Amino acid sequence: MNKNVPNILTMIRIACTPIIILLFLLPIPKGIGVFVALGIYVFGCFTDMLDGYIARKYKLITDFGKFMDQIADKFITTTAMILVLFSGVTRGWLAVLMLLIVVLRDILISGIRMVAANKNYVIPADIYGKVKSFFLDIASMILMLYIGLRATLNTNFVNYVRVLGIAIMIVGVILSVISCINYSVNAVKTIKGSNVIEEEKQEEITEEPKKEEKSKKSAETKKIKK
Repeated sequence: MNKNVPNILTMIRIACTPIIILLFLLPIPKGIGVFVALGIYVFGCFTDMLDGYIARKYKLITDFGKFMDQIADKFITTTAMILVLFSGVTRGWLAVLMLLIVVLRDILISGIRMVAANKNYVIPADIYGKVKSFFLDIASMILMLYIGLRATLNTNFVNYVRVLGIAIMIVGVILSVISCINYSVNAVKTIKGSNVIEEEKQEEITEEPKKEEKSKKSAETKKIKK
């Protein structure tokens, strides 16, 4: 399979982001624009799973793919969160708080990854981060659905959809905090452990010449005694 396939899917996900913004914000009647934006968002999330599956199965993992895949994920996920949270689905302070937690968590982990990469350490993503992404994606989909339904229906069912979406998003935000703590702890352990190993190796390297000198001196001493 062509090595460019996973990368093409990643770039498609990035290209979907401005289209989602445009369709969501345009005053298209009866929520049609929001529904179409929802469909594109679902498609974008599907490409995220698909490009990772293809890259792993056919061993098409590239440095470009590793870098751009993370950017594409942040592009589309953060965009969806901003659009739905500031569309009157919840109180303003709660929307700001949830968004800040998720964005600041991503910035912190990106910084840790950069530091680890400079030291040639690879810190794998934890299960909490993957589950967090799943919950946030599902929550954004449900809230997009609510915003579209709100423009066409006026029933209690629509409000239940909103409550469900907010509840799932809160769970995703909590998982973001847990993931951040767990990832940071693992990163510190990995870097510290690697530093200890390097120090031990350095000590062995410096001790070898000393041992050689001692053995030479002992040999010379034996010769003198003889």
